[in-house]
Amino acid sequence: MYCFFCFTAFPYIAAILEKKNPNSETVLVVALKNGDIQAFDKLFADYGKRLYYFAFGYLKSKEEAEGVVQEVFLRIWRNRKKLKSDLSFRAYLFKIAYHQILEILRHNNCTYSYQNEIIEEAVGLKNNMDERLNYQLVLERVDELIARLPPRQQEIIILRKKEGVPVKEIARRFDISPKTVENHLTEALKKIKNGLGEKFVASLFY
Repeated sequence: MYCFFCFTAFPYIAAILEKKNPNSETVLVVALKNGDIQAFDKLFADYGKRLYYFAFGYLKSKEEAEGVVQEVFLRIWRNRKKLKSDLSFRAYLFKIAYHQILEILRHNNCTYSYQNEIIEEAVGLKNNMDERLNYQLVLERVDELIARLPPRQQEIIILRKKEGVPVKEIARRFDISPKTVENHLTEALKKIKNGLGEKFVASLFY
């Protein structure tokens, strides 16, 4: 769970972060606008590590935090000609990172919810789970089982459970009947249930 107050207060925090030598930063931004790769490298050196720790503080994942830094600077390079040298580069940088972090958190929450729904429908494991059970391994197993489904079943279960697309809309997209969609969902859940069999569940205890 991330701190909602911290995110809503971000614009004010960003303003505080601006306290640095503005002249040297302005020179670098102007050079960057003109395609100076050395200016880009210098700005990355100045802010990359700080962006990483900012992202890691919310995401708690080294890979995702590194991904945020890469995505932020990739956007900076792609849109360098639109940079405004009279505005705070630092505030702009952290604003981009802030929105990227929110996007990742929303995606992670959505993925977690859809996994839980599939597990509950397939075997009802969540409600009957012993506190000693490593639930993360169950989530990983569900992902593996979904990846093994036939392409059509995989597409349908992701559309229905992860993206919340109605059965009728899925039927229209694939030019099949709603009943066929329901059959695919039933068959997919049955395969996931078999994959999360008693032997696998038993192996997660102690």
